[in-house]
Amino acid sequence: AVVSTQWWGSSGINAEYGEKFDKMSAEDRNTQCRDKWREWLILYKARIDLDTQNSGTTEYKEMRSKVQKNSNPVVIPRNHILQRAIDRAEIGDYSLARRLLEVFEQPYEVPAEQWLAERDIGDKGACTVT
Repeated sequence: AVVSTQWWGSSGINAEYGEKFDKMSAEDRNTQCRDKWREWLILYKARIDLDTQNSGTTEYKEMRSKVQKNSNPVVIPRNHILQRAIDRAEIGDYSLARRLLEVFEQPYEVPAEQWLAERDIGDKGACTVT
C-alpha cells in the first residue's frame, strides 16, 4: 500500500524523503529499513559495549544515576488522588491541591514524609513514590 505524502508532511517526517519512500518498491523499502535497523543496532551495540567497559567505575555509576534521577520522576500522580483534589477544590477546600502542587513542582525530588495524609489516600493508595 502506498502511504499518502500528506501523511509524511503532517508526521514531521521529511516530506521529500516520504515521497521517495512512497515510490520505492516493497523490496527496496524492506532493504532500506533493514539497513537502517542494522545501522542502529551497530550504534546500540557500541553503546552497550562502552557501558559494559565503564560500568565498574564510580564516575560512570554516578553519571548513570544522575541521568536516571533527572529522567524519571519520583512521584507519579494517580488519577483518583487528582480527582479527589479537584472535588475538594470545587467546594472550596484547596489544601490537597496545594500539597499536590508543592510535590509536583519538584517531581524529581523525594517529598517529605507524610506529604499525603491518610484521609487523602482513600482505598486505592497514594501517588507512586519510587
